[in-house]
Amino acid sequence: MPRFFVSASDIADGTASVGGTEFRHLQRVLRLREGDHVTLFDDAGKEHAGIIVSLSPRVALVRVTESTTPQRESPLAVTLYQGIPKGRKMDLVVEKATELGVHAIVPFSSAFSLGAGASAGVKRERWERIAVAAAKQSGRTQVPTIAPPLAFAEVVRAAAEHDLRVLFFEGAGTVPFAALGEPSTRPRTVAIAIGPEGGFSRDETTAARDAGFMLVDMGPRILRTETAALVALALVQARWGDLGGRDARSD
Repeated sequence: MPRFFVSASDIADGTASVGGTEFRHLQRVLRLREGDHVTLFDDAGKEHAGIIVSLSPRVALVRVTESTTPQRESPLAVTLYQGIPKGRKMDLVVEKATELGVHAIVPFSSAFSLGAGASAGVKRERWERIAVAAAKQSGRTQVPTIAPPLAFAEVVRAAAEHDLRVLFFEGAGTVPFAALGEPSTRPRTVAIAIGPEGGFSRDETTAARDAGFMLVDMGPRILRTETAALVALALVQARWGDLGGRDARSD
């Protein structure tokens, strides 16, 4: 059944308004009509079954027939700090990271960045659309936040609020992820830092380590930045989240 993302504020008295990009997809791409059944999900984590009751030039009205709060979100809130890559590689990272249950994505520029950091603010709107589409496709009930781009020094400071901070890096001084010791308490929030194509400078890894990041490698092969981001997410979700059918809520 087609799924559409709406704001909780767009639902009132049992009727939801679907406008903007979601309305254009509903009408122009899927060509839905009055009487068609749809599924909505909102920014409060709820999912709504409904029937289209009205179509105007700019908005569809959906009568909500049932509302539920499914448990499809990971108990582990992962923030991905991603070095901005070249071209449209970030599009892939946003799409697949959303499918893997990421909570937030923060693009950043660093000493060896090859991507166009200056244009990242312009691309952010596209990344937000990609995140919505991926959340719809994967059955999620929340859309990850796409933050404004930061400099790496700002990343180090911003990540301090997380229970666990991991910088994936293939240089010296790292430990294998498999050998990573368990924290004293199971983390509920994790920050993952992935460098751009040029990797991290020595000053950056030193600053990250001094700020409490663990420097971790993924194995003997060098991964592209977009691959590394997705592998890192899968590793932490399988260990502390819900990937693989494991539910950390019961731990």
